[in-house]
Amino acid sequence: MKRLLLLFVFSFSLMFAKEKVRIIPVERSQENENVKVYIVFPEENQLLNTSEVMMQVRVRGFPLGISSNMERDKEIYDSKTGQSLHVIVDNNPYFLRTGPSLAPYDEEGNYYEAMYRFKIPFELSQGKHILRVFPCRSFNESLKQSNCFVASVFYIQNKRSNIDQNLSDPYVTYNEPSGYIRYKYKNPILLDFYLTNCELSQDGYKVLITIDEDIKRLLVNWTPYYIYGLSKGKHSIRMQLVDKNLKQIPGAFNDTLRNFNVE
Repeated sequence: MKRLLLLFVFSFSLMFAKEKVRIIPVERSQENENVKVYIVFPEENQLLNTSEVMMQVRVRGFPLGISSNMERDKEIYDSKTGQSLHVIVDNNPYFLRTGPSLAPYDEEGNYYEAMYRFKIPFELSQGKHILRVFPCRSFNESLKQSNCFVASVFYIQNKRSNIDQNLSDPYVTYNEPSGYIRYKYKNPILLDFYLTNCELSQDGYKVLITIDEDIKRLLVNWTPYYIYGLSKGKHSIRMQLVDKNLKQIPGAFNDTLRNFNVE
């Protein structure tokens, strides 16, 4: 009898934990239509002879390394590293590149354009690789205008295909949550992604979110979301791009699993 009672309490706790987790859409942060990102190196379809790659990225209208200084940075975790570029190689977790708070300005005192050169922090295998780069606020929300996202293909030593993703097809780019997130009581956690070549709707494409292999939610709007109710500790999120029948869209980027820690 005692064992049955313990099992009931455990099952009820699991059910309560599921219902406690909420994913709420919020408005996008203010964006600047003049922001634009370019991958200068490697060039599109370039064949390189080294597994250690130095990237070169040009950013217009978006200073790195400074606080975004918006209301949202008081609602969710705000990184001390400031605004940054998120760089994804193939479908690995992003690494970020920040810059100094002093940046080049035009004659009228407005931030204009800067070049950043940095090394991909791991060696690459031979064959095809895909780069994705996009700017993010200091609280890690991605800018979502079309000029703010760039993707390109390059190769190491040969043109063998390592990754099955056509950049002309619909795909989703996972952004947040990731890494270690500082927990503030009753404050939400950011859920964020970038969409390419498609739109979300009630009767069209959707993003399927699975938290900790058990909690499932369908997202039908391309906007940031707040996750409420996650406990401290380790968590996982699976993000899938699906059609109106909930069938996954083909492509390596359309089924992504990320682990993160809430501290």
